[in-house]
Amino acid sequence: MSPHSLHFDTAPGTTERENFTISDTGTGTLHANVGLPKHDPPFSILSNSGALTIPPGSSVTVTVQYAPAKKGSNSDKILITSDDRKHKKDTVDLKGKSKVPKH
Repeated sequence: MSPHSLHFDTAPGTTERENFTISDTGTGTLHANVGLPKHDPPFSILSNSGALTIPPGSSVTVTVQYAPAKKGSNSDKILITSDDRKHKKDTVDLKGKSKVPKH
C-alpha cells in the first residue's frame, strides 16, 4: 500500500482529493477490506471502500476526499485489513488543514 499518509490543505467550503493504492504483488488473489474514516465528514472515501478482490499483479486506487466546513485541523485513519500474511492490518493516516486564504 502506498502512500501510508495523505495530507490535505484546502479552504473551508471546498474539497480536495488524494489517492492511495493497494497492490497485489503476490501470486494469489488478495482479499482486502477498506474501512471508512471515523470522521465523515470532513473525510470520506469516494471510490473503492469496503470489500475488494485484487488479482495478482494488479492494484486498486482508493480516492479520499477532504471537505472541511470550517477552518482548523483534522486527523483520522483508514484501516485496511487483508488476507496477506505479512500485512493483515494496515492504516492510512489522514491529516487535513483548512484555512481561509489571504487576499
